Amino acid sequence: MKYLSRAIIAVFIAVLIGTLFPVQVFADTPDYISEVKIGMGKNSEDALAGLEGYTVLKDGNNPVDLNQDAGKESNGPFSVGAKGNKIVYLGYKTTKNIKEAITDLALMNMKGGYDVNEYEILMEYQLKSQILPFVESFTKSLEEYRANYNSKSKANKQRAKYIHDILNKLTDDDTGKPLGDLFLNKTKYELGDTAYNALSDEEKKEHADIVTIIAQANGRATLTLENLITRAADTNKTSWLERFESTEYDDLIEQTGEALTDARKTLARMYDDNANTILDMWEAFREELSGYDEALNTVENYDEASVNAAFEAMDNLSKNASDSQKQEIISNYEAAGKALLEYTDAMQIITIHDKLSETDYLDSTMLDFFLRDSSDLEDDITLLYPMAAAFSQGQRTGLEFISLKDLILIAIAGEEGYSDRNLDKLEPASIYEGVDRAVYEKGGVALTTEARRKKASAYEEVEKANSNLYYIMLYVTIGIGAVAAISGVAALKLYMFAQKADIVYANKSYELFDKAVSTAWRNSKIATSLTAGLSIVAGILMLITIVIDCYEMSQYYNVQFTPIPHYMVDEKDLISYNKKGEKVVLKNQSAYYKAVECNRTEADEMFKMLGTCADMNGDVGQQWLALYAVKNEVMEPILASSLKVVVDNAQIPAGYTTGIHMFGTDAAFNLNSSLYDWNDSAPSVYIYFKTDDTAASTTASTFTGGALALAGGVGVVLGAVLSAVAFNVKKKKSRPETA
Repeated sequence: MKYLSRAIIAVFIAVLIGTLFPVQVFADTPDYISEVKIGMGKNSEDALAGLEGYTVLKDGNNPVDLNQDAGKESNGPFSVGAKGNKIVYLGYKTTKNIKEAITDLALMNMKGGYDVNEYEILMEYQLKSQILPFVESFTKSLEEYRANYNSKSKANKQRAKYIHDILNKLTDDDTGKPLGDLFLNKTKYELGDTAYNALSDEEKKEHADIVTIIAQANGRATLTLENLITRAADTNKTSWLERFESTEYDDLIEQTGEALTDARKTLARMYDDNANTILDMWEAFREELSGYDEALNTVENYDEASVNAAFEAMDNLSKNASDSQKQEIISNYEAAGKALLEYTDAMQIITIHDKLSETDYLDSTMLDFFLRDSSDLEDDITLLYPMAAAFSQGQRTGLEFISLKDLILIAIAGEEGYSDRNLDKLEPASIYEGVDRAVYEKGGVALTTEARRKKASAYEEVEKANSNLYYIMLYVTIGIGAVAAISGVAALKLYMFAQKADIVYANKSYELFDKAVSTAWRNSKIATSLTAGLSIVAGILMLITIVIDCYEMSQYYNVQFTPIPHYMVDEKDLISYNKKGEKVVLKNQSAYYKAVECNRTEADEMFKMLGTCADMNGDVGQQWLALYAVKNEVMEPILASSLKVVVDNAQIPAGYTTGIHMFGTDAAFNLNSSLYDWNDSAPSVYIYFKTDDTAASTTASTFTGGALALAGGVGVVLGAVLSAVAFNVKKKKSRPETA
């Protein structure tokens, strides 16, 4: 147990350590696309002004207009002119950090296959079926946190105060308060709507909206606060490990006071879920315990002086240092962070191993129990019921968010283990950092699938059929008009013949001529009537044709835009790689694409409708064409050097297979497509790109099997999945940000 006191000091450092060492070296990696923005304006200067700080995509030496000539009037027979044309430029930024790299760029048109309402229905279902039930149980952990913070037990109080101070490094934007302080008061959910609404606006700021926090906070922040509150739970004077030590399954049977069969059912109902959660963590913890000798070696060889020197060198890194000096200091800094993590982890394993080996349990030691193969426990899950029963209610609620190793460290540590907070290097950070909360507004997110896109295509075919009706009516009108004209000519000639015959053969009676004259008059009248009838029909058809044309022109030119969803959730199969480098197909993954923004301001006509979401048609097309980007660690990152624009040529450049494309297909799409622009003779514009197939990640992914499924089973709710942003507490401002 000689390492116990040193390990106790480091009990909670693992929670924070990852946020203290965000620096990485990417010297050998290529440049990836990290951000894309669209600049548009009535002229080149206005479009470029919106892309300051971005590299502008060029065709040769000049910025390329992705919307060229698309706003000019079409060539239709009754064209009344389009609304005008805007310059559209694409700007981008680069990074060498693959985690910041964009992995795909896709397009969705205004009438494409997506559904906003269905997503909102899913959100509502998620709230009722997953978030609210979790919040209900999570409040039990919060109650234990508050009780411990105000406890007379020094150990429990010190532990809660330690957690309180860490939570105070996380702030809630809606109240402006730190979480540690907020959670000492009842949440809005616990108060209930009636009591909460009766409070003044200032009073409301003292009570966290825990439902919103759990649903919308940054994924890593959500996990952190759930983990920390679980650590602060358990108001008992004894630790859960002490309670577990003195409890066996037969004791639990006896405590129910029921017959054996009923008692077993009762215990299964009470503890089976928790026991299976423990079982899921078992092998990982058993493997750590088995590395005891290796942990001893890590601690003995830890070079504290070298680690401290590396940290100090990083703090004092000068901007004037040479590239080689910066590289060396950063490399040493990373190595030092890794060494400290390994040292801390080794100390914890040694402490736990020594403690468990000294504790009797059943017919052996607690160490022997935790070294049991998980297959033994699978055969008899009731062996874990006493452990589940030993946890407090708050700890059972948080089992999803904490490891067995940390649970045991909590049980081992006394108040002295929580005396050294060492939080000076951590600055407060918002729990919503990196989260676009607009996705929770109405119309913020849409779902798209192959089925929806096919349905939209079917509607488009119907619209084309309706549009063709105009041309059908026009041709029929022309045809009837031609027949009427021919009939009119015939009527005129017959009339003239009959009239002349009357004059020539007047007062003469020749039966043959009488019959011919009579026939001529009769045919003349028929032709005249036919001409009149056909003329009326042609006139009516022409009127209908004009009405149809006017309607189509009004539909064509007076476009009623709908809002652009901030996110497009595409359900698709993704290609990943396992640890052996073999390709693995991940079925039905939900890839969250975010709308690319533009330089549109509140002064622009379309701002109220489209906000800052980019329209590749420059706001003057038949419908918007929105660009979306995704950063997915399972997908391959886009190489910045590979961006290539091709104008007025549909031939795919050599070596390229894809580019900016419509959802559902990998083929590069014509950004000047006549489907969405005014001018059907505008030159085509394609943007192609390549991806880095050497940078593929393994199959660890933030994306779940369903659009709104929970990561890890419980608690990492919609906000965590949607944001997919790593939560990093900010470094001191004195420490330079280095790639």
